[in-house]
Amino acid sequence: MQTLIQDYPGRQGLWRIGVPPSGPMDDLSARIANRLVGNPLSAALLEAAYLGPTLKFTSPTRIALTGARMKAELNGSEVPYYRQINVTAGSVLALSSIQGPGARTYISFAGGIQAPNYLNSKSTFPLGKLGGSHGRQLESGDTLEIQSQNNDNLEIDSFLPKEDIPQLNTEWTIGVTPGPQESPEYLTPEDVEVFYSSRYRVTNNASRLGVRLEGPKPKWARPDGGEGGSHPSNLHDNAYAIGAINFTGDHPVVLTVDGPSLGGFVCPATIPKGEFWKIGQVKT
Repeated sequence: MQTLIQDYPGRQGLWRIGVPPSGPMDDLSARIANRLVGNPLSAALLEAAYLGPTLKFTSPTRIALTGARMKAELNGSEVPYYRQINVTAGSVLALSSIQGPGARTYISFAGGIQAPNYLNSKSTFPLGKLGGSHGRQLESGDTLEIQSQNNDNLEIDSFLPKEDIPQLNTEWTIGVTPGPQESPEYLTPEDVEVFYSSRYRVTNNASRLGVRLEGPKPKWARPDGGEGGSHPSNLHDNAYAIGAINFTGDHPVVLTVDGPSLGGFVCPATIPKGEFWKIGQVKT
């Protein structure tokens, strides 16, 4: 349960030296939120996981809420999602718990949140204490500065048609691409078939670092990892991709936007960018 400043696509070009991109876990919802208030897709916004913040506005602005639907009230009245909302000075936006499927809500502000750029991004990486608000999640009493924007179009109603709103689910089907380690050297053909056809449960170990899944255990094509280690999932350290499905032992972990850039475990498949937003909305 945390609220973080994030921007899209995050901190780029530093994965090779171990600095993750961070950025929104569900970048589709984040980009839609920015578009609804007329921002560039890269504008900084808030990502709230599981439980939302209470925000008091000291100046008028426009906001939009997307993603998982938390109970949201502006001055005591319910706030719709996927629609531009005009906010007056002194207003209070209160978000509580999620009322349905999904795990993360996005809150955009016209002009975007102003925060220092760290390595060319405002995104928060809490583990590294980088970016955002002092490198951490928001805390009570924090002040967010919103860039002023021309208010000539403040009354224009902007919304996303119902048929275009991303569908959130309690059970997901997520597309993957094979590899980099799907070869028979690591997994048997039966393992691969079971991997693609089985249902997996999201465990409590799900965060911006990685999402651990629970499901059928592979039988493996070898007794151990040879020089890589004693378990057949072990191999020599190699580079990981964001979205790689990493078998740390017999259970898969989806590596996410704050995760490691290399390690010594088999990754039989990778979630492509166009499907990765769904991982930002899975929950136990």
